[in-house]
This record gives sequence, C-alpha cells and structure tokens, in this order.
Amino acid sequence: MKPKLYQYAACPFCNKVTSILAYKKVDFDVVEVHPLNKKEIAFSTDYRAVPIYIDSKGQQVNDSTAIMKHIDEEFPSSAVFATEAEKKEQEEKWLAWSEKLVRGLPTVVYDNLLDSIKAFDYITKTGKFSWVQSRLIKYSGAFVMTLVAKKIRTREAIEDPQAFLEKKTQEWAEGLKGKKFMAGETPGAADLAVFGICRAVGELKAAKTFEKNQDFWTWLERMKGATGLTLSIV
Repeated sequence: MKPKLYQYAACPFCNKVTSILAYKKVDFDVVEVHPLNKKEIAFSTDYRAVPIYIDSKGQQVNDSTAIMKHIDEEFPSSAVFATEAEKKEQEEKWLAWSEKLVRGLPTVVYDNLLDSIKAFDYITKTGKFSWVQSRLIKYSGAFVMTLVAKKIRTREAIEDPQAFLEKKTQEWAEGLKGKKFMAGETPGAADLAVFGICRAVGELKAAKTFEKNQDFWTWLERMKGATGLTLSIV
C-alpha cells in the first residue's frame, strides 16, 4: 500500500517527514488534519498529535525523528542516517541543534499579534477549511500563539527573537565549513530535518533572515535541488 502522512502543512515537524520522503522520491498520500477537531486522526487513540505516518505495510509510526528513521529503513536507497561512529556523533549533535531551533522559532513567527495574524493567514491557506473555520482558526490561533511565544521567550531565555534566528543560521553556516551539506556531499538526516523546519516558515517574515546569510541561503538552494521542494508550502 502507498504510505500515508497525517499532517498540518505548516508544521515544522511534519515538514521534516515530507523532506525525507521527497528526497527519497517516495510516492505517498497526504491527509491534512483539521487543527480543531482532529477528526482525521480519530483512529489514533494513544497519540493525538502530528505527524503520524502509516507505512507501506500499514504500521503506524509517531514523532518526526522516529518517522524519519523508519522511512530510512523502509526505503534504504539513498540512506540519510549515519552509521559510522564519528559521523553519527556529528549527526546527533546537529539533530539536537535542530530541536533548539524549532523550539525557539515560534518566538520569531508569533513575535506580536500582527505577525501572528499574518502567520495564521498563511497557515489557513494550506488547509481545506470553510470561510468561517478559517477566520476562527486565524484569529483565535493568532491570539493564543502570541501568548505562547511570550512564554517560550521566557523558558528558552530568548531576549531578541530576530537575533536568536540570525545566530542559529550563522551557527549552521559555520558548521558547514565549506561542505555542500552538513553530512558531506549528499544530504543527511540533519540536513533534511533543518530544511523541513525552514520550509514551515518559507513565506513568513522569519524566512527573510535566511536570505541575509549567504552561506545558509546557498545551502537552502542546494536542499531545494536535492529534494525537489520549494520553501513555499502553499
């Protein structure tokens, strides 16, 4: 059977999975989950989040990194997870780094109510919502996420969200050290994870920061070529 991905199109964790599937040229079905009632994943009683991946044998796999590892084993051609000890250590380092990036990203996307409304206007374009549902999600979601972003700033000790993102893009650029990809000549798990996270804000204000760092932007362009994906999810 064809694999199936239950997702929110604008979710960075879901885009991590989309990136590895695209890189491996896997034909799969996408089910956009309604963010309010989540009726599409009613079958998943113990796990009520996205992404949820149903593999080619009907097995359910949860959590983005676990799903990526499962896909790498399910479709072993063009393997992306490292096996050698030294490379694996570096990979784990950058995968952990990506978790810090994604935890802090909401502070940039939802920095204030106006930015939050713009973000949710972008998000609601990706789902199949009625006019009323779109407005409800857009304004209620924007208000809630602005408050959440403030809590994250405190929790993660992020004083300046824009400076945080600029620092992260520079850290990644320095980590490349002249390499095409963090894994070397071809994309690895960390490359695909970070690219997926970046795709989630591909047309928002945060993406402008990516363009400012030439090395980071050049890497993004290489990732677009390797996966066949664009930064836009709409």
